[in-house]
Amino acid sequence: MDQNKLEVIAVGGGPAGISLAIECIELGMDPSKIIVFEKGEASIKAIRQFYPDKKMTLANYKNLPTETHGHLPCFPDLTKAETITYFDELIDRYKIDYRLNSEVSKIAKEAANFAVHVNQDVFRAKTVGIGIGILGRPNKPSYKIPLGLRSKVLFDLSSQNIQASKVLVIGGGDTSSEYCQILAAEGFDVSLAVRSDNLEKMMESNQKAVESLVANSRLRVMMNQSIKIIEDSGGRPKVVFEGERAHEEYDYVVFAIGGTTPTNFLKTVGIDCDDKNLPIAGESGETNIPGLYLLGDLVCGKTGGSIITAYNASFRTAKHILCFLNES
Repeated sequence: MDQNKLEVIAVGGGPAGISLAIECIELGMDPSKIIVFEKGEASIKAIRQFYPDKKMTLANYKNLPTETHGHLPCFPDLTKAETITYFDELIDRYKIDYRLNSEVSKIAKEAANFAVHVNQDVFRAKTVGIGIGILGRPNKPSYKIPLGLRSKVLFDLSSQNIQASKVLVIGGGDTSSEYCQILAAEGFDVSLAVRSDNLEKMMESNQKAVESLVANSRLRVMMNQSIKIIEDSGGRPKVVFEGERAHEEYDYVVFAIGGTTPTNFLKTVGIDCDDKNLPIAGESGETNIPGLYLLGDLVCGKTGGSIITAYNASFRTAKHILCFLNES
């Protein structure tokens, strides 16, 4: 494989990058001219790291459409382990050149090609699809977390083995509900702090799950509750609340407040953003730079997407890439 004569590079080895490679192959491209770069040491790092073992990967996540438009069939409801196996089998079946431990630091346009800097190497391709998800960049609070609490204040349930009993989950979306369900099922004393006065950001099933846990005294929900700061109280997080509520100590605090679009990286590439600092892309993921595309979460906005919306977006992008290559 000549790393200077590629047709497609997918930056990001999640569902978006994998499905883009598959759709390009299904449309007739040579697999040897396509590379998918995953910065993790194993496939689909974000799912491995940020999905708890008991979290299901749902076909109709957030009640989004479940019909696929390309060559990949409808994604079934799977456990985390099944999801990892599912994507590993796709990588093998399509013989995708899937590179682990490959973090992209720079993408630059050079005449008819893009120069993609990966670790100490440079790869050149006619087109590039950027499918960096927001899971790998979880939102963090504006206040600093004390150094001594780094193992007690978490941003997922997978990177740390929670053993103590009293846990505060912060957030009001689906992930926060799923964290509460998992922790409650394991017998922990769980509380949920929500900034708003409702749970409308959650899917109906997750709202009902929270309500059921509350009704059965397995979850305490604190609405209209913001956090002022978290302090170190002898190795335990002391959460100082805004308003009348003073403070409370916990064994662990888990943030589930969404993820961040890698805007700065996209801007260094030269991609235009709107007045809300979100990247601008067309129906097929095309950006202001011909041959450069956005995939997956990056074309869904703040509402987020699902694996199936990533599939469908990749299919549209693959068709656009094929036309672009034929015309260039």
